Amino acid sequence: MINLDEEKEKLFDKLSDQYSKNIINIEEYERIVEYVNKIETNSELIIIERVIEENNQKNNDELIIPHNKNYEKHLAVFSWKSTDLKSNNGNGGKYLSLFGTHRIIIDNLPKGKTVINVDSIFGLTEIVLPKNIKILNNIVPVFSGIFIPDEINEKEGEMPELYITGKAVFGNITIIRK
Repeated sequence: MINLDEEKEKLFDKLSDQYSKNIINIEEYERIVEYVNKIETNSELIIIERVIEENNQKNNDELIIPHNKNYEKHLAVFSWKSTDLKSNNGNGGKYLSLFGTHRIIIDNLPKGKTVINVDSIFGLTEIVLPKNIKILNNIVPVFSGIFIPDEINEKEGEMPELYITGKAVFGNITIIRK
């Protein structure tokens, strides 16, 4: 049987290590520590472990948008916002929906990979795109839902790919094909 207190200590150690290596910032560290303190079941423990592991993977993944690079930031905080995605050398920007709704509209995505980072915290993010774009999902859901339809129109040749990273915490991320 798993001792929750021992497992929580391990999570605190991992979080402290991530913070000391600048993998996560202080706000994210404090937010996850709150979740760890509230863990009461093994399934909750597994979810938080996945979030922490995802942070480590992001640090090692070259496709993730680096924090020190110039990229477009889009915020929807207690509001509704619609944004047309513009790819800049494979970088689609960073989107945050905090107690709000953000609609990201994609019309012309270049061939190859375009990376976007989407965080939906107590909010909703809708990504509207054509059927000829392949979706690579790397979103971590925490008490939330990620809704991605399987339909895709495959054409000959290389297709544009949308690589979506981020987190949905008590929020939803929905892909809408048009």
